[in-house]
Amino acid sequence: MATTVVMEALSPTMEEGRLVEWKKQPGDAVAVGDVLAEVETDKAVMELVARAAGSLLQHAVAPGSTVPVGNPVAFIGQPGERVNADPATAAPAGSDAQATQPVPHANTPSSMPPAHPPKPHPRAWERS
Repeated sequence: MATTVVMEALSPTMEEGRLVEWKKQPGDAVAVGDVLAEVETDKAVMELVARAAGSLLQHAVAPGSTVPVGNPVAFIGQPGERVNADPATAAPAGSDAQATQPVPHANTPSSMPPAHPPKPHPRAWERS
């Protein structure tokens, strides 16, 4: 079954990315970690890397397209495999090995201390 490559959040505030250039073309062999494309984020141009191995079956978007995070951009599978272009039924990249979970960024709200530490009760010094 073909694996869907989705637009990843390449920065903490990224909501969409503009695909600048494809580095792999349909038919090219793909290994995990290979650079598939360059993507312009809200901050810089970053590399979109493969999360699955196989053959690049199809591009889902053309260079210059702006794609929301989570939307399909390409498909990876076995050479000659047919692409199920319905994103709802296609497996996300990396699903063959394990369920993919987003990796928390070091500056996400869950990993940061509160902006304003809680204030002690005004009479905390009067404890008995």
